[in-house]
Amino acid sequence: MEIQLVLGPNNSGKSLYAEKLAVESGSKRIYLATMIPQNEENRLRIEKHRLQRKYKGFQTIEAGWNIDQIFVDSDSVILLEDASNLLANGMFEHSATPQQVYNVILDLAKRCRKLIIVTIAGLSPEGYDDDTAKYICGLNWLNEKIMEIANLTVEMKTSRQE
Repeated sequence: MEIQLVLGPNNSGKSLYAEKLAVESGSKRIYLATMIPQNEENRLRIEKHRLQRKYKGFQTIEAGWNIDQIFVDSDSVILLEDASNLLANGMFEHSATPQQVYNVILDLAKRCRKLIIVTIAGLSPEGYDDDTAKYICGLNWLNEKIMEIANLTVEMKTSRQE
């Protein structure tokens, strides 16, 4: 089981870097897209990412939840885009805990050759409503747990305009 984690703020180049890692890792590439579009901004982000990976040889699977039910070849390289969306979907739509989301991610990692995980980092719960603060604390916990088991952790430091 190999896990690579790419984390940082929004618009920091996390996705492009993770795609590069996946392309360098093998030919059986799966892009596991977890964002459930809630607004036009989300739809634009999804389209940007589709165009960005268009010629990179990914098989795209869109699954906002239930990633434990998707079939993956044991020799595949999976790019999980991203853990922060998966956690939000789990917590807000399915009453899942961060521990349950971690367990699902760990199970996925055991079923493939390499799992590359993208996630948002650097958020603080200060000043947010209770539900959002709970989510941010859960995300920070989830990121720490993944860092503990990751073979490689890459932190993108600053936001950039794409």
